[in-house]
Amino acid sequence: MPGPVFIEGDSVELCTVEREDLEFLQQGMNHPGVRRYAGGDLPYNRQRYEDELFETISGGDVFHVLVRAEGQRVGDVSLAPIDERRGWANLGYWVHPETIVADNEASKRVAEKLGFVHEGTKRDDAFVGGEYVDREVYAVLADEWEG
Repeated sequence: MPGPVFIEGDSVELCTVEREDLEFLQQGMNHPGVRRYAGGDLPYNRQRYEDELFETISGGDVFHVLVRAEGQRVGDVSLAPIDERRGWANLGYWVHPETIVADNEASKRVAEKLGFVHEGTKRDDAFVGGEYVDREVYAVLADEWEG
């Protein structure tokens, strides 16, 4: 049974992450297309993923939801770590490649459509798939946010 809907839009729902979502999330995080942009280089077995996921969620400094479209799991979104003192968090999201084909250019467009501004490139910032890759930095300030 899917978790309760936390936020509902016209075409997607953001739901709580439940144990029955683990297989879908684990498959997504292990997919080369997701791993490449998420920065993961080690495989996630079910136990490791479950331990890390629920430890971060229960710690209270991570906001993590499952994304559903038309009742089907399609990806996830997280804000981590939420730092109230500094007023910032890292936004992470992915859509399972078998659900919707997306590359990094699409992710950049999502950030820009949401009002985030490209602040720069961290060169060779992540080691993914045996090589160093650049990461793009996008941000939005509270007074710029329209959401």
